[in-house]
Order: sequence, then structure tokens, then C-alpha cells
Amino acid sequence: MINNIVPRHPQCRVTQDSRGRKFAFTYIELLITLAFIGIIFIPVMQLFSHSLYSLTVSRDLITATNLAKWQMERIKNRNFSKSQWIEKGNQVYPPMEDEPLYINDAYWRIYTEVGSREALLEMRVNVHKEGEPEPTFTLVTLIEDTLWEVI
Repeated sequence: MINNIVPRHPQCRVTQDSRGRKFAFTYIELLITLAFIGIIFIPVMQLFSHSLYSLTVSRDLITATNLAKWQMERIKNRNFSKSQWIEKGNQVYPPMEDEPLYINDAYWRIYTEVGSREALLEMRVNVHKEGEPEPTFTLVTLIEDTLWEVI
């Protein structure tokens, strides 16, 4: 009579087979199931982590690209001659005494370098994210003297 007594717990599922024997999950079955779930869960979490990293890198690259294009348009629209650009020299935007640009949760500075190549002028725009030694994006163009003349 004592062998037929099974403690009943409201959350415990016990089933019977055709002969009346009672079955339940053992600890080993539960451990194997948890191990299997863990093995599946780890690669999924790594994929999620890598996706977040790629999203951040892409966002920074797009921001730096747009800032470099914006600065290059500013350079072209000033319509300076080669000698005026050489006289003006290298520039930083915003100036070092001002706060850097805050865009997409990061601080940015734009460095414009003026170089000379015989008849052409090389303009290099480097966009730096604060705290990183290397530029995030660099844009280079050659400018020649094409000043508008008043007729």
C-alpha cells in the first residue's frame, strides 16, 4: 500500500501508461533539455550582439560621409582661388575652442587640409569622431582656379 502513494503537487504532471505505471520527467531529462536550449540560445545572442555592432558602425560611417560631403560643398561654394585657399590654410570645423558637432549620439569634428599639386589644389576633408585617433571618413578632391568673372 505504501508503494502506491505518490505525492501530488499542483504543478507536477504525472501520466500513466496502459499498465497503470506512473511517469514523470526526471532531472536528467530536464538538464538535457536546458543544455539543448542553451546551445541554441548562445549563437542567437551572438548574432544579436553582432547586429547591434554593425548598426552602430554603419550609422557612424553614414554620418561621417554626410558631414564630409557637406564640408566639400561648402568648399566648392566659397569659390576661392588657389592662392586664397593656400593663404587660408588648414581648417577645423567647429573651431577647437567650440563644442564639437553632436550628431547621432556622437561628437564630430571636420578637418580640412589644403595641399598643392602643380596646377591643381588638393582639398582633403577628414571627419573624426571624438575619441578616435583615425578619421572615420576621408574625402579628397582636386580644385582648379575657376573664378566667376564679372562681364
